Order: sequence, then C-alpha cells, then structure tokens
Amino acid sequence: MPKPLATAYLDAKIFSFLHYSEGHVESLAHHLKTREWWEKERGFFRLYSSRWTVDELAEGQYRAQEQAVATAKRLPFLPKTTAVDRCAMLYLERGVVPVAKFSDAVQLALATVHEVDYLLTWNYAHLANPQTQHRLETLHRELGWRSPWLVSPDTIQWETLGGDVRRRET
Repeated sequence: MPKPLATAYLDAKIFSFLHYSEGHVESLAHHLKTREWWEKERGFFRLYSSRWTVDELAEGQYRAQEQAVATAKRLPFLPKTTAVDRCAMLYLERGVVPVAKFSDAVQLALATVHEVDYLLTWNYAHLANPQTQHRLETLHRELGWRSPWLVSPDTIQWETLGGDVRRRET
C-alpha cells in the first residue's frame, strides 16, 4: 500500500515567486527554488490554496499577477471558517504572530484548523522560522492541537534528494 501523501498549504508568496520575472537577485533566487520545488516535489503532496491567498495575490499590480492568481485558483481551497478566524485571533493574542500581521495569522490558522502537514511560504519574518515554530508548538501542546511544519522551498524536506516527506503526527 503506498504511503499517504503529505499535505501542504501554499501561501501567496509561493505563487508570486513561482511566476516571478523581475531582476531582483534575492527574489530571482526564490523564484528559481520555488520553480524547482514545483517541478520536482509537488507530486509528493496534496496541495491546497485558499480564497484568502487568491485575494492577497489579486491586490495591487505586478508582472505575472494573472498567472499567480490562476495557479492558486487551480488548487483545492481550504475554507476560511469561524474556527479559522478564532484561531488567527488566538495567534495574535498569544504572540505566535505579531499583532500587525493578521494576514499571516490567517494563513497559519488555515493550515492549523485544516490539519495540513506543511505551510509552505517564503515569509521567514513571521512564519517559516524556528522561533515561530517553537511558539506555535508550545501553544499547540497546551491546547492539544496538531502543528503544521512552517517551511520554505529551501527548508522543506525534498523527497527527490533523499528526504522523508511525511505526514505530521497528531
């Protein structure tokens, strides 16, 4: 019997960098790594997006916006429910995510409430970093909740490189 696919929720930054076409060196590096992950690794996951992500991608104007939005829309959406809103507020109140970063709290809450294994993002400042992962796991242990792994295409295990992409245990 094949092992069940791990699940991954992709935030807006993943779709933005997947279709990035500007010349900023750091952003171009994110684009190349995201594209490589998309081409080699996405088949090891059940991928999810959300209406929240699509709305973020639709804000402002930038090159490849249409492609980023279209790619996000092709994935199944995780619904933003009352439970997601309450969870996001808890993350802000308990300092898991800074109060001024409600959108980041919602992204994290979507992954948590829907028990996704990985939240894939390039947001190192407020999500994919050891401090946030620690604060999240500490709070979740207290509440008896399951924590997603907060990762970027640089830090997630790569099955094609011998890593063990696995489901998050309860």
